[in-house]
Amino acid sequence: MDYQTKPISRRELRLIANTIKRLFGCRNKYYFDVIDAFEKVHKAVPKIFTEIIEDDDVSIIPDLEVPAACIEAKNGITIYVRQRIYDGAVIDKGGFRAHIMHEMSHAFLFLLGFRPVLTRSFKNNEIQPMYISVEWQAKALAGEILVPYDATKGMSTRSIMKRCCVSEECACRRRKLDESPQIQ
Repeated sequence: MDYQTKPISRRELRLIANTIKRLFGCRNKYYFDVIDAFEKVHKAVPKIFTEIIEDDDVSIIPDLEVPAACIEAKNGITIYVRQRIYDGAVIDKGGFRAHIMHEMSHAFLFLLGFRPVLTRSFKNNEIQPMYISVEWQAKALAGEILVPYDATKGMSTRSIMKRCCVSEECACRRRKLDESPQIQ
C-alpha cells in the first residue's frame, strides 16, 4: 500500500543520502554499513528506535511476508525487522540490507516532514507522479545510500553488486538511471 506525500526530487534525495552517510561516519565511496547504522541510529537520531522481532511474530507486523516495518508512536518511530532479515544483512546479503535501509529511509523522511497524506493508491497500487509516493521516496533514498549515483555512474551491474554489496535487482535499477537521463 502506498500513500501520497509532498514532492521531492532525486537531487534532493541525494543530498539527504549524503547527509545520512556523514551522520554515520561513512567514508567508503561505495559501501554503507546498514547493520552498523541500524544499531546506532537511536544515538544519531533519538526519535528513531529499532527492534528485531521473531520471524513468526504477527503482533507487530501481521503479514509474515512483510520483512520489516516502520511504525510511529508517541515517542518516535520504531523500525521493526524480522530476525531472518537482520541475520541476512549481517552477512552482507544485498536484498536483506536493502529491506532494512528502506525502512530506515521511511523513518528519516518522515522526520523530515514527508508524512503520508490521506490519499491512498488503489489503481495498480501506484501513485503518479512517482516523486509524491511515500514508497517511491523511501526506495529511492535507500538506493541513493546503498548505491551512490555519482560513484557508480557508468559501472556494470556486476561491478555495482560487488562494490556496493547489493542485489542484482538493486544494481539493475541503478543502471536504468544511466539509461534514462530524464529521471536522473
